[in-house]
Amino acid sequence: MEKQPFFEGKNRLIQILYLLLFIVGGVTIFSSLGQLVAMLAYGFDMTSVMNQHQVGYYRIIQSFSSIGTFAVPGLLFAYCSKRNWLSYNKMDKAPNYILADIVIVMSLIIIPVVVGFAQWNEEMALPEAWSKVEQWMRTMEENSQTIITLLTNDPRISILLLNLVVFAILPAFCEELLFRGTIQPFLADWTKNQHLAIWITAFIFSAIHLQFFGFIPRFLLGAYLGYLLFWSGSLWLPILAHFLHNTLTVIIQFVLMKKGFDVENMQPTDIKGFIPLFVTATIITALGVLLLWKKKKATLV
Repeated sequence: MEKQPFFEGKNRLIQILYLLLFIVGGVTIFSSLGQLVAMLAYGFDMTSVMNQHQVGYYRIIQSFSSIGTFAVPGLLFAYCSKRNWLSYNKMDKAPNYILADIVIVMSLIIIPVVVGFAQWNEEMALPEAWSKVEQWMRTMEENSQTIITLLTNDPRISILLLNLVVFAILPAFCEELLFRGTIQPFLADWTKNQHLAIWITAFIFSAIHLQFFGFIPRFLLGAYLGYLLFWSGSLWLPILAHFLHNTLTVIIQFVLMKKGFDVENMQPTDIKGFIPLFVTATIITALGVLLLWKKKKATLV
């Protein structure tokens, strides 16, 4: 007799608790593994490692963290739900090439839209009564940006390729496994409302990054990725879109840095013609989303 999936008949709250357990376990185990690998690579004297090999150390930790925090919990949840690693998360289905082509083109167009919303979000201020909270948020944001700049502030092509693995390939695959591949279908099945599931997942996706002054563009990007899953029936489409977005972001930052721009302090509006570019890109992006929506019925696998 074939065994039933582990989650069969279990309460939704119990399933959520198991997912949280998978995440905590993944973070704990893979953070430890990342530190062990970093020590094996650079030596067991942590003071020496952080002084001489801080960038390499952070890259290793970031890579293992992505796998343990997002990919492992998502795969475990999928297996417990259907006794199959790739069915629950829709990784066993390929997206239609028409939708994939549209997403590839949109990945170029969407960059100015995200950058524009990011600047607007960054300029937002909380009420005076929340000044301490705002200061804490900005400190968190600055610390995160400092680490990212440290990891990407290198003009070598070899480092660019390494950063594409750490900031494009791994996040696209691992984060989509947890958010669009696990949380979104779970919420859709629970609420019986795909749209509600998409927007709640997008909120969680943005909030968990703890970059509050980049919340709005990441929230909208998360919703876009969620609809790509809904319309295509394949997790590979949001993985592709996520990968292309991160890849283009890393490459653009690399090129600007090579040309001598102060990327960390540069504002999009400092670039001549950015506002018309932002408006045009926003309109084209909206039309692209409309095209994806119209094509979905004809291309669902």
